[in-house]
Amino acid sequence: MIPQIGFSEMLLLGILALVVVGPKDLPLMMRKFGRFTGKLRMMAFEFRQSFDELGRQAELDELRKEVEALKKESGIEDMQKEFNATEADIAKDAGEAVNAMKADFEKTKTAAQVSSDVEPKEPSPKKLGDETSS
Repeated sequence: MIPQIGFSEMLLLGILALVVVGPKDLPLMMRKFGRFTGKLRMMAFEFRQSFDELGRQAELDELRKEVEALKKESGIEDMQKEFNATEADIAKDAGEAVNAMKADFEKTKTAAQVSSDVEPKEPSPKKLGDETSS
């Protein structure tokens, strides 16, 4: 932790700088001190940014590796191939079922035509007097 500098310490440092440096060179020294402090802050900021960037890059590399591992483990391509094969089998079975139904329909249709060609005999009308009582 950085120790805190209060108003009295700042006043003491100012008076000491005035005595040591002198009133003529004090503004020049303060300007140089301010520039030096600004450069230190900029260097610290850039240093912090570079560490943050390295951390983000490491996380991204790790995430990329995890995604690639998941792609390999999940077997999406294998599942897609299996799905396509199953779909083809279903289409094939459905086509065979439709063809079988068409064949059955054709058989039924021809059987109906054959039976309609043979005309059924009409039942003879009953006479009123022919009825027998049981």
